[in-house]
Amino acid sequence: MSFKSRTGRCLGVVRTIHYLDKRLAAQCKSGSGSQSRPQHLSNADGFLAKRDSSRVPPKLAFLPPPIGHHIPTEDYAPAPLLSSTSRGDVIEVQGPASSGKTHLLYHSVLLCIAPSRQMSIDFGGNGLAAVVYDTDASFDVARLHQLLLTRLSLILPHNIEMARRLTEESLHRLHIFRPTSLLQLATSLLHLPLYHKVSIPEHEIGLLAVDSMSAFYWTDRFIAEQMRNMPQREPHPSSVNPLQHVLTALGRLRLSHAPFIILTNWGLNLASRSSGPVTFYKQHLHPFPVYSEIHDASAPPCSMTGDHPPVPMPLPLTHHITLSPLSIPPFAPEISLRNAVQQEEEYRRSMVQKGEITGLVRTTGRQEITRLTLCITPENVHITHM
Repeated sequence: MSFKSRTGRCLGVVRTIHYLDKRLAAQCKSGSGSQSRPQHLSNADGFLAKRDSSRVPPKLAFLPPPIGHHIPTEDYAPAPLLSSTSRGDVIEVQGPASSGKTHLLYHSVLLCIAPSRQMSIDFGGNGLAAVVYDTDASFDVARLHQLLLTRLSLILPHNIEMARRLTEESLHRLHIFRPTSLLQLATSLLHLPLYHKVSIPEHEIGLLAVDSMSAFYWTDRFIAEQMRNMPQREPHPSSVNPLQHVLTALGRLRLSHAPFIILTNWGLNLASRSSGPVTFYKQHLHPFPVYSEIHDASAPPCSMTGDHPPVPMPLPLTHHITLSPLSIPPFAPEISLRNAVQQEEEYRRSMVQKGEITGLVRTTGRQEITRLTLCITPENVHITHM
């Protein structure tokens, strides 16, 4: 089967990456069998008009806005959440299913690809390229388009056509890949500088996201358990934990391009430490960078999970965000079953209408923990801090 026939189609448009063909096949050959290439899905093109869109000036100055910073409007301009956010920062967003991890990513992507300033109008974005590795196949470009159009329409309430045009131009700066294994993810990350040079030289990469780092956790764990039962032999380079290759590639990109890196992660194992409605989770991936309250600039970042020894990390973690939906309060002991069911339905209906998700933000080198509220509505995503 040819490369093109193996590549899926998303919203009727696919762009193949020919320069990855030989390199990816060579790196995935040993120990992995024949693997399909990671899909490069230009999802945004489904919303773009057939006419050529104008381009923003290349090499815009970039200072990533902190998470929680909204596109300013006349009536609403919340304070930024992380004032210390800067280029090259690495954020892990952890939480259970339906805790808002992808919507938090939508918010960050919008800030990256939205225009910065045109015709003396400040749109609050950066006008830079965003690269998303959608390993969970859950990144919805239609939803992103809706959120971006709503935000720009708030700034241009009397010029909806311009808001639509800017939305289409912004989506041109979004690039989505869908690898089907950690080896594909690592290989694609290693060749991202070449893709950047060939395909998008006019835009700086402002955001790099992997959603989610846990997508291949169970399959990789099964393979690792099977390998333990095999006769001991000298390890082959391809047998190294593929997650280590991913982190190494991310570390290289951080040094060469300094993008704002967001890694979403599942919350599987509860930790004993908790604060209010938010519960912390243990790190189930190994090796993986961990948050530390003590920051030593001279010490290299490391990973420590459970009984595993510390492992040097090529990627330092600067912020960790734990998300959790608001929980239903406990019922009174004397409440009847019928009233309990009715009360639960009312609570759940209220939670869905509010769309509020609570999160805790921990920063490496700091002991204080800040709290954020992620409010998700059909039209927008609001992030405020408490």
